[in-house]
Amino acid sequence: MRKLLLSIIAVAALGTGAAFAQSGFWAGVSGGYPGAEAHFGVENVFAGLDLRGNVGYSYRAGALTVGADVLYGIELDTGALPLDTYVGGGATLVLESNLFATANLFGGIEYRLGEVGLPEGGVFLEVGPTIRLPFALGVTARLGFNYHF
Repeated sequence: MRKLLLSIIAVAALGTGAAFAQSGFWAGVSGGYPGAEAHFGVENVFAGLDLRGNVGYSYRAGALTVGADVLYGIELDTGALPLDTYVGGGATLVLESNLFATANLFGGIEYRLGEVGLPEGGVFLEVGPTIRLPFALGVTARLGFNYHF
């Protein structure tokens, strides 16, 4: 178990280190179901894909969570609204007495707050299905805030 966690941390550190030369970053917080998270993301790590690392707390499991997601921006006509739309997927380890993992798919939309004087900020909503391993279906939904730098 310790080797698995160290391997995940090493891969995330290498991926993030390689991405620092790429593009922009963001950090934020979110809450919803099944928990609350803090995250750090790197834009355009590889071929238009963004990478996001998450650390949080699952209300449902009553445990710490660690995960990573890959996001891909999609172009939708949102008119004059400053909206970013994206799809993504990832995996999360839930660190409770019965260690388990989830695979997540989601769609999201972020409203950039430039119109209200905070061009670095954004409010986002994500929703999608979750598969708990061993097999169980669920849903994830989160509302949060990002700060882009």
